[in-house]
Amino acid sequence: MSTEDQPARAREAQPLTPRGTARRRLTKAGLGAASVLWTADSRATMKTMVCVSASGALSGGLSSNYAKTTPKCDGKSPGFWKNHTGSWPCSTGKDFDDVFGCSAKYAKTYATKTLLEIVQGCDFDKYNLGMHLVATYLNVLSGKIGFLSVQTLQQMWNQLQSSGFYQPAKGVYWSAEQTKRYLEATHD
Repeated sequence: MSTEDQPARAREAQPLTPRGTARRRLTKAGLGAASVLWTADSRATMKTMVCVSASGALSGGLSSNYAKTTPKCDGKSPGFWKNHTGSWPCSTGKDFDDVFGCSAKYAKTYATKTLLEIVQGCDFDKYNLGMHLVATYLNVLSGKIGFLSVQTLQQMWNQLQSSGFYQPAKGVYWSAEQTKRYLEATHD
């Protein structure tokens, strides 16, 4: 077919049915929304908050949970907890080791610090994993988030200590940095 015939053939196309028109509008709206979401996620100044468990985050937010209520999703950052110690649901002097447990490898670092010292920042806290772990722990205890548990946070820490990876789902392994990024996304 030559290029000269194309305009004539385009005019011969059948008009869309009302149902076809609706589908086209939906498709265009969906593509537009996807590009807006992609843009929002890729900009450093805009942050998407994750309100699902680690394994739930892997499924792209799809949920098989048919609960009648949505989990609480109002997590606060390490900076909030550092500057609002009166809002803590536990003692600021509680040892990190008492909550999460530390292997011999961390006996001279994490095991020697309180939760407050960790949330204030420590030179040895690579990727600020401990800082975000403590903030998430405080968010769980205070009821600010309802999609994670203390046991899950302890499991994350223990797996990272023993193997260097956290396994949120079968066959999926997150490094300390990836785990920190997930925890970071659970608060404002």
